[in-house]
Amino acid sequence: MDPVFSALSTHFSTLVAREEPDKLIVGLSGGLDSVVLLHGLTQLSRSGEVDLPSIEAVYVNHGLSAHADDWQQFCAALCKKLNVSFTAIAVEVTPRARESLEACARDRRYEALCDHAKSARRIIVTAHHQNDQLETLLLQLKRGAGPKGLSGIPAFSVMHSVPVSRPLLPLSRAQILAYAQQHDLSWIEDESNADESFDRNFLRRSVLPPLLARWPSFSQTASRSASLCAEQQGLLDEVCDERLQGLCDRPECISVSGLNAVSPAWQRALLRRWLELNRVAMPGTRQLTQIQQMLTARPDAQPHVVLGNIQLRRYQDVLYCLDAEQQPWFFKTVGFNTQEYVAIEPLRQQLMVGKQQEGALCSVSVAAAECHFSLSQPVLSLPVKPAGEAHHKPLKQWFKQWQVPPWERSDWLLLSDRELPLALVGKGRIIALSATGPKHFIVQLFAL
Repeated sequence: MDPVFSALSTHFSTLVAREEPDKLIVGLSGGLDSVVLLHGLTQLSRSGEVDLPSIEAVYVNHGLSAHADDWQQFCAALCKKLNVSFTAIAVEVTPRARESLEACARDRRYEALCDHAKSARRIIVTAHHQNDQLETLLLQLKRGAGPKGLSGIPAFSVMHSVPVSRPLLPLSRAQILAYAQQHDLSWIEDESNADESFDRNFLRRSVLPPLLARWPSFSQTASRSASLCAEQQGLLDEVCDERLQGLCDRPECISVSGLNAVSPAWQRALLRRWLELNRVAMPGTRQLTQIQQMLTARPDAQPHVVLGNIQLRRYQDVLYCLDAEQQPWFFKTVGFNTQEYVAIEPLRQQLMVGKQQEGALCSVSVAAAECHFSLSQPVLSLPVKPAGEAHHKPLKQWFKQWQVPPWERSDWLLLSDRELPLALVGKGRIIALSATGPKHFIVQLFAL
């Protein structure tokens, strides 16, 4: 049996039974690999050997080449010939600081494919092969990667909540080329593939040919090493996930004292896994050292480290993973009556004072003099007395006692009856304040 057909048959006979997809979304660039993948899938579907769902090819137009529109037309014509549904998606590629054009284009491509695939139970299929795996391993070695990076490209993964399948990974580029020649296929040669300023092109054109000439099975054995690294990383992830359950009250928070109770090596492993679960790009060695230094800083030092669009901040015994661009928000004071809903847009909540309603996230009882209320952002110097407490203190001191981080204090609002403070309202939380009045109301928060 042809190696390409055999690989596709083996891969999808298991995958389709496990995932039961409604559609396969094939990333089609028009190059050799993706053309062979699409052709092979149509052959497999027609053979009836595997009960494949419908196939749709998607061309992501980065607009980086003057020929991009011509390639889109080529892909459309190929799909028409193969009787496959075709979609083209245009994306804008604008690298961030210290991000390569190649990496940015890859990220935009996957984002576009995943956004397109989210509308149903679909699987994205890409044409990565054994030579791509070898290139990835060499690039990871250059970067000084550990087992996670040296695991290479997985045959199956999930990106942006969408399954991604790579059925050609067991095959070499030579086997893929042989399939294309056997079936008299045409494909596009991207002129940027000759530009050795891109690391992958340099490896592909100048490094790998002599390596594979001397050791023809190098790609295969390197893939085996990647699989072994992935297996070991999977075991480490299982242990880390168990330990993180006792260290994280919320996914974006991790205990400083809990991390300080383990060895530096375990600290690094747990931090990497915690960041991965929060979808943060893996830090380099220097950045990871900076994060570990945050664990031994004075509790009142409030250190922070920025990782791309994420910042890590410490407050007392907790390390927080936050949006680096998160800014304090402004809430315009609003007046309202009982049984009226007040939207708190930044918190994605709405508040209502009145009779008990079903579906509230939380609620407290308050005593008020009137049926007219106001909701506003308080000054931190405002003296208040929470219900059950003996004395008034400035709001800032209560926040410190309640271990509310400084960057979250501006998110709290004050519910008042005229000038009388009744309650503090935060995200999913209400704190009643000591108050007197002839009328009792229920303060409730609902999801917006």
